[in-house]
Amino acid sequence: MFNHQFVNEFSQNFIEQVNRVLSFDSYLVYSIDNINHAYDYQGFNISNKSLTEYLNYKVENDPVSFKKYFNEKDHCVELLSQHCCDEDYDDFMQRWKVQDTAEIFFRKRNGEPALGLSIVREGDSALFNEQEKTVLEAFCELSKRYFFTQTDSLEITDVYRSFQFTKKETLVLELILQGFSNQAISVHLNCSLATVKTHVQHIFQKTNLNSRQEIMIKFLK
Repeated sequence: MFNHQFVNEFSQNFIEQVNRVLSFDSYLVYSIDNINHAYDYQGFNISNKSLTEYLNYKVENDPVSFKKYFNEKDHCVELLSQHCCDEDYDDFMQRWKVQDTAEIFFRKRNGEPALGLSIVREGDSALFNEQEKTVLEAFCELSKRYFFTQTDSLEITDVYRSFQFTKKETLVLELILQGFSNQAISVHLNCSLATVKTHVQHIFQKTNLNSRQEIMIKFLK
């Protein structure tokens, strides 16, 4: 699960960069768990009533929802105006004066979307065009490295949790992965060499591994 502060900082920085070259009226940020679940929707200059209606009744009708592009691993930007909406969704857009949306998917290294951003134009604004789509794709490409750093951190945390490492074992494992010897770890953590060896032995037992080399292979990308 994303840190709320990271989501806010990342999305706001992205929006600020986009807003220098493209006009829009509002935007929506959300995190994605899997193909069936997104959460933590945050609307900016979006009516709470329209967001509630969308989430409760209209998200399945949205032709550019994250569910429809979840498995398209290299896809990061889609424009609503390039799709046909059904009657219900078209009515929803007209009532809330939505002219067009650019749906942006920020993906993990494995291609799964982890964060979504909907940039909205309202009223009589122009539709997003292909040139603007290309600009948004360029911004996505530039943001990849920073975004990957966060998702990599989340994934390795989940891996550690799955082995039920204690806090001390996690610290020792992190130092092993940085190339520290047992003696160096004892100095760094201000504990005895025997204590470090005990932590290392527990790590081997929990992972069913037998050497530092195997640890490196398993946990380093």
